[in-house]
Amino acid sequence: MKTEQLLQVLDADRAVRKEGKGTYVVEDDVELTLMVDMGHEVLSVSRVRRLQLQPDLLTVETHKGERIYLGADTTVRGLKFTEPEGRKLPSTGFMR
Repeated sequence: MKTEQLLQVLDADRAVRKEGKGTYVVEDDVELTLMVDMGHEVLSVSRVRRLQLQPDLLTVETHKGERIYLGADTTVRGLKFTEPEGRKLPSTGFMR
């Protein structure tokens, strides 16, 4: 995913708020998983809280306080937004 595409997704999603130049904060009502290409496998970074995009560095912070630094040559394959388990809509009570 090109940086421009990543910025488009982050700017358009209601659960992400821009905080300064190149810094995005994910609201608590949604969980963001970042999928990063690491050669022969994809690394999933779950519960992302903050992303900071710089020309040669992507800094990712999680809700657990982890910080991950990715170079400009690292490819982001995708972003996955989900609602936490406790916040899903209640079912109608019918079973299939």
